[in-house]
Amino acid sequence: MGISKKQLLVDAEKYLTDAVNYSKQSNVQQNLMFAYGKLSELEEARGNYKKALEYINLNYEIYISIFSQENKNKIATLESRQKLLAKDKEIAIKKLSLQQKQKQQWYYIGVIFLLSIIGGLLFYQSRNRKKINQKLQLLNSELDQANNAKIKFLGILNHDLRSPVSNLIDFLHLQKDSPDLLDDETKNRIEKSTLTSAENLLTSMEDILQWSKSQMENFKPQPRDVFINSVFEDTKNHFSGVKKVNLLFENPDNIQINTDENYLKTILRNLTGNAIKALIDVENPTIIWKAFQKKNKIYLSVTDNGPGANKAQFKALYNDKEVAGIKTGLGLHLIRDLATAIDCEITVDTRVGFGTTILLALEQKSGT
Repeated sequence: MGISKKQLLVDAEKYLTDAVNYSKQSNVQQNLMFAYGKLSELEEARGNYKKALEYINLNYEIYISIFSQENKNKIATLESRQKLLAKDKEIAIKKLSLQQKQKQQWYYIGVIFLLSIIGGLLFYQSRNRKKINQKLQLLNSELDQANNAKIKFLGILNHDLRSPVSNLIDFLHLQKDSPDLLDDETKNRIEKSTLTSAENLLTSMEDILQWSKSQMENFKPQPRDVFINSVFEDTKNHFSGVKKVNLLFENPDNIQINTDENYLKTILRNLTGNAIKALIDVENPTIIWKAFQKKNKIYLSVTDNGPGANKAQFKALYNDKEVAGIKTGLGLHLIRDLATAIDCEITVDTRVGFGTTILLALEQKSGT
């Protein structure tokens, strides 16, 4: 005979009880929930509804637990995913911001680099402009110096050659207009004197023109050792045509000085020419040149016995604003400029009625 229903339920209960135990041991909630559900059906088949209710409640509790955990897991997953999305979005924003900052930084670097280049170009241009301006100023200064040199040389020619040429012209006029007033002896004497003056004039012209040629580019002194006697001799020859004035030179120590000879000669010629002009109406007109040395200085003095003058008349020797025109010669201011160029100090001692003495003081250089 077959197995009875009762026996089947007993067997089923045994297997389900084992399933419950295994499920609890392995902590598999879904199997445990299934076992409780079947036990509830088994008890219901037996008619034990109370027991069936207990198993169905256990089944439901596990079901709720599992469903609740799944929901929690889902919610946690969703929250985690939301957080991840938010984090990714934040990272993306930060990355975008960083990229923007990097772009901005590169932009600033580019602007700074461009400004640096522009600044460098402006600085280079400014420096070149400054150099060009300096060169232009230097060229203008050199041009002014060259023009001043030309003016000075024209003045020297005008001042130093006027007197000899004037004497020569006076004699020619006298010979032409009043030949009967000259006897043979006087005529021969004047002719000889005029010839000598003309020869000295030619020598002076050659000397001055050669000096002018060497100095035209740079009006600067060229010092060398010079004997004062040679300078005195040049001055004497230059004014050899002036017979009415006694020219005396005193240099007992045969002094030698290191200076520019042409500058010194020109100063002496001008001072002598001015002294001669002051002696036109003086009885026994005399000019005395002296050379002497004191300590480390050499002195040259020119003294005339003329009527003297007020010191204001010699203002051009000290004031560079006192400038005469070329028409009347450079005169005192020419002496002033040449003396300044060779470091020569000039002092004037003059009184009305007692003549005039002009003193030149020059440093005695170690080369002399």
